[in-house]
Amino acid sequence: MNKNAITLATYNKVAQMYWEKVASMDQYNTSYDIFCQLLPQKAKVLEIGCGPGNVTQYIMHKRPDLHYTASDLAPKMLALAKKHNPLAHFLQLDCREIATLDQSYDAIIGAFVLPYLDKAECASLIMDCAKTLTPKGTLYLSTMEGDDFQSGFEHTSFSGEDLVYIHYHQEGYLKQCLIENDFGILQLYKQVCHEPNGRVYNDMLFLAQKVW
Repeated sequence: MNKNAITLATYNKVAQMYWEKVASMDQYNTSYDIFCQLLPQKAKVLEIGCGPGNVTQYIMHKRPDLHYTASDLAPKMLALAKKHNPLAHFLQLDCREIATLDQSYDAIIGAFVLPYLDKAECASLIMDCAKTLTPKGTLYLSTMEGDDFQSGFEHTSFSGEDLVYIHYHQEGYLKQCLIENDFGILQLYKQVCHEPNGRVYNDMLFLAQKVW
């Protein structure tokens, strides 16, 4: 079984536990507020890697006018997201395949989806986002910052004995990918996240907009 299949199996197994962990998290809300402020009325939004729907819920509460589509690959995560957000539209979708969608969006948000993609997949995702967004479309991406050698299987604060594969990414590489795909970087936030299991992560949150 490959790393993606193992990680997917873990998220399906611990979906409810993951919801209980993230439902009350608020340290990223300021960046979500700014994302919301950038969107026009009735904007079409695509969320990739929505998990159990915690970010979906927060943004839809802030902006009930949005036409919101949330997607995830894990069926049990998606089922929870639907339960918590009955007014949103949902797709079971691998974020590596958003280029297959037959419509465009005014904004795309991927809150901590990049940790499950390697460098080449991140570059492809950013390129696909550029193609999927409308002119001047907004992109939100977040990840943990770190060196390549830190990437690997981990026991996280919600997964118990089950493993997930985490990729760590660097600011320079992601900036380059955004600029090469005609994004202007509006904001880059960095903050420290302390996990209940004692782990400390350095988070990066990017807000970008297509320049045309």
